[in-house]
Formats: sequence, C-alpha cells, structure tokens
Amino acid sequence: MRHIVVIGAGLSGTLLMINLFRQNSSVPIRISWIDRNDEKEMGPAYSTNEDYLLNVPVEMMGAYSENPAHFLQWCGEKKVPARNGDYMPRKLYRNYIQEALKEARHGKEHQVQVERIRDEAIDLIPGETKLKVCLGNSRDVVADQVVLALGNSLPSNPALQDNEYIQSRHYIRNPWDPQLLDRFHQEEDLFFIGSGQTMTDLVNGLYMRSHRGRLTAISRRGILPMEQMKADHYPSYYGEIRGRSDILSIFQVVHHHLRDAEKLGIDPRAVIDSLRPHTIDIWMSLPPEEKRRFLRHLFRYWEIIRSRIPPENGEIIRKSIESGQLRILKGRITRIDAGKDPMEIEYLDRETKKMRKEKAHYLINCKGPNLDYDTIETGLIKNLIAKKIIQCDQAHLGINALPGGAVLEPGGRPSNRLYTIGPTLKGIVWESIATPEIRVLAENLAGELLRA
Repeated sequence: MRHIVVIGAGLSGTLLMINLFRQNSSVPIRISWIDRNDEKEMGPAYSTNEDYLLNVPVEMMGAYSENPAHFLQWCGEKKVPARNGDYMPRKLYRNYIQEALKEARHGKEHQVQVERIRDEAIDLIPGETKLKVCLGNSRDVVADQVVLALGNSLPSNPALQDNEYIQSRHYIRNPWDPQLLDRFHQEEDLFFIGSGQTMTDLVNGLYMRSHRGRLTAISRRGILPMEQMKADHYPSYYGEIRGRSDILSIFQVVHHHLRDAEKLGIDPRAVIDSLRPHTIDIWMSLPPEEKRRFLRHLFRYWEIIRSRIPPENGEIIRKSIESGQLRILKGRITRIDAGKDPMEIEYLDRETKKMRKEKAHYLINCKGPNLDYDTIETGLIKNLIAKKIIQCDQAHLGINALPGGAVLEPGGRPSNRLYTIGPTLKGIVWESIATPEIRVLAENLAGELLRA
C-alpha cells in the first residue's frame, strides 16, 4: 500500500486532504497527517478566539473550484445569515472546511486510510526510494511521498545593533497566537511593527474588547490596506502586458490604466482585479532580478490594492484613527530598549528625517511572515535547507518547486517524492495564499499524487 505523508493541517493541508478523498485512487493508499496542533484547529488564521472576518466575500470562498459559492450555500443550509458580498467569520469558515473534510472522507475509509499524528516533523531523511519523516516525540514515519503544507513562518525580527529586546517577554514575535489579546490589560499601550492586514486584525480584536490603551503602528511608508468594495468592471488589458519581462514597462501599462480609470471615476481596485486571472502568468514570465525589483519598489503599493480588508474592519480602523487611539507612523525602528518599563522605541521619522521616541508596554511584530527560507532559524525548514533537500526559490519567497508543487532538487530535477503547497509556492506562482488559488493547487496536487 502506498504511503503519503502530509505535514501541516492548516487550510492548504486540509484542502489537499479533501481532494485526496474526493479523487478516486486506482489503488488503496495510506496517509499520515502530521500537525502539532489539536484537530479542532486549522492553522493560526482560523483558530483565533476573536471574531476576525475573512477578507474575501462568502460567494468566492467555496472549497471546490467547480462551485465557488459552496460556502454561501452551506451557510444557507446551516441557517447562518449570509448573502453575496458578505464577509464571514474565520471561525465559521473553519467549521465549514472541517465539515467538508468529514463529508469527503465518508465512505472512503477502506480506500484511503488516515492516521492523524499530533506531533512536529523535525527532519526528513532520504532513502533510495522512500523518505523518512523524523518526529519530535513519536516514532519515525517512512513514506513514498511527502507533502510540505507548512503555512507561514514567524516574522523575522528587526535587525538592530542591539537585539536584547528579543529576549523580553514584552516583545511578541508571533502576532497570530490565538490567545494573544488575552495578555494585554485594557490600559496598556501597544506598538505594532507593520501596518498591514495583521495589524488591522489585532486593532479590530482590541476594539471589540474595548481596549483603551494607545495603539501605534509603524511601517516604512505608513500605508494601510484598502477596503474591499463592490468595484466597477474594468476591461482586461492583459494583451498589453503579455510577453513583457521587465517590471518597469509592466508598471507603466498598469499606471496608464489607473490614470484612465481615475478619469472615468472607476475605482483602482477594479484595474488591479482585472489582472487577477493572469497574475500567475505575469509573475512567471519575470526574470529573477525583475521579481526582486518589484519586491523592492512596488510590492507594498500593489499589496494595499490587491490584498484588501473587509469594510467592517476598515470602519473600525477609521474610528480608531479619528478618536486618536490609533496612530500610523512612517519610519524605521533604529533601537528598542526593552529594559525600560514601558519599553522605549526609537525610530527615524521618514518625513522629518529626525530621530523620535515612543513608549509602549508591548511591541508586536506584524511585519508579515518570513518568506526567505535561508534565514529561518529553527525546525524542519532549517534542517531541510542545510541538507539541500529544499532550496529557496530565486525570489526568496518560499521553496523552489514546479508550479504544481514538485520540489526541485539541487540540479533542477523535480522530485517525485517531495512536494509542497500553499504559501511556500509564493515565489513560483505568486498567488498561492488565498482560498481561490489554494483549492486549485490542492486539486491538481492530489491528482498528481494519486497518479504517481
């Protein structure tokens, strides 16, 4: 019996499991599904105690590419009020995905045998034809194929001359801890590194808890994510971009259409959305240096339009700023004195070019996940990088692999034993972290695993 190991039980790993059940295998298979968290959880984004909302409308979040509205239909069956354009709680979405898994598994127990192992994979040891998965507290597992559905790594720490702050209990590196907001007293002042979606999630959670302390966020440009809204249709202009392989000329085309849309009174979100069906092709056509140029100069501006927050969240952010509770700073942190109570954060103000100081009881890292696997310090990733079982992709945004998930070996040959899915493919296909893309990746990878 062929043995497949899936490492990770977040959204990517769960959607893959659903498709391994749904797609018919010609022979019985055995699956070991490894994750250190409880089966009720589904990765940090969906396991929080807070009522955070999805940032994609309900009618687009179905588990199946052939029926994107399946989540909306499920809400109707469960008597949960929902209609097109609504943004539903992530905890509810976790319940939906886990029920979809249960339904997919029903009646397949003899064809697909599954063992859920609550442990942490810490290493892989290649054999002649198989891979040994080493676990922290359990027996090793030997498999024919292994899938790395690892999700996101913790943010990288700010690189400062004095890094003593890392040891402080008042510095929080993991902003996705489900119990994080329980640590704060209502009067405490909080300082966020980063002004993106993670920061807005935390501010929303604090608002719901009637937090009264001062909130401050800093990022290089001080830009907040845009809100989701029903945008006007904008015709596709992909034909003007197809075949271009330098980011400057692509940006010039996009910028031209953004100006045209402004003259017509069309929201810029529609201009970017019209490219979504072609984003993977555009990204894959860029040479490595052009990808790095985009990341250095344009990524943040693209991100605020492309990765948007629900209108409800945007309203809370506006209220928090108008009340003076939340401030957004433009600048770069230069020193953190964690020995003081409260902590003292020194930063270079981008507008005035002067050094300024702020105080806070907690410093929370909301920079976003560390995507450069060469710099991840611990765990399975570090071991696999050290042994060259995996390598960074050319843009240093994840694992070097084929778009379908087969990990590329040092010589460039695709592995037929080791695969990856989800955020680890960002550097390869760019769009790999949202449900509409992950469900297609999961369907395709399940098919390849079952055909192997």
